[in-house]
Amino acid sequence: MVRDGEFGGMRCSWMDNGLVRLAVTTDRGPRIVFWGWRNGGNVFAELPDAAEETPNGPYHFLGGHRLWYAPEILERTYYPDDSKLEVQELGEGSRLIAPPDATGVVKEMRITLAPDEATATLEHTLRNTSGVEVELAPWALTMCRLGGTVLLPQPTNPSDAHGLLPNRRISLWPYSRLTDERLHLGDHIVLIRAEPGTRNKLGYLDDEGWIAYWLDGTVFSKRFDVRTDATYPDFGCNAECYLDHRFVELESLGPLVRLSPGGSVSHEEVWQLHPSVSRVETEDEALLLADRLGLRPDASRR
Repeated sequence: MVRDGEFGGMRCSWMDNGLVRLAVTTDRGPRIVFWGWRNGGNVFAELPDAAEETPNGPYHFLGGHRLWYAPEILERTYYPDDSKLEVQELGEGSRLIAPPDATGVVKEMRITLAPDEATATLEHTLRNTSGVEVELAPWALTMCRLGGTVLLPQPTNPSDAHGLLPNRRISLWPYSRLTDERLHLGDHIVLIRAEPGTRNKLGYLDDEGWIAYWLDGTVFSKRFDVRTDATYPDFGCNAECYLDHRFVELESLGPLVRLSPGGSVSHEEVWQLHPSVSRVETEDEALLLADRLGLRPDASRR
């Protein structure tokens, strides 16, 4: 079911399948500002006053889920998205299309809920309406409430027949801190305790194509396609996690592409909510949980 409504004073389209519900803005964005169980609270952070000053005016974060494109460049990444959207109702969901930004890139989200599962599918599309080629990568970012634990699966398979070559790397930012007590750099799964603190971030190539967040007895998982033959931004990252005193952010990225005028690229995420899950505190617990929820494509990888 799709109906018009509001959330936090913003006009929204509410989607509800009897199990889960979400709200996507219709007068700005597009942003998904609510995601949770039908009778439960919001998994997402709510940040109505958070903003970044840019050469094009303030960029309002709002909280929740948004579509950006990498690499991160202040003038184009943070271009304000406060304009009214084109909204197309699809019966099973909605398609929301923003006006072109300063680079001539149009952002679009197509959102559908499964009829009888706690699952949403999001197709993020970037379209080049300018007259010149643009290099970019689709970037889907989800801001969640603090208080939980992030699960980031790590590559474990060898990258060559004899296991002699490196098979993983971590990208770090100028403000990243590997000594942060909220980080547990496990061999198979990195755990991040989403507690208030100074900002931190890490990224990597996630060959399993999922990341997850435990919060208040629910696991929120995001799945996405992986192309091991592609070039990804940020030294080869298709998954990133950002953390500060207000929220934790789960991010997935598509490959870098060169979009010709009129060209487009899409990046899909599949969201699921998993109920009645005990708190995750150790890597062993995270591995057992990921296997039980069917997140890991090969449970034998230890």
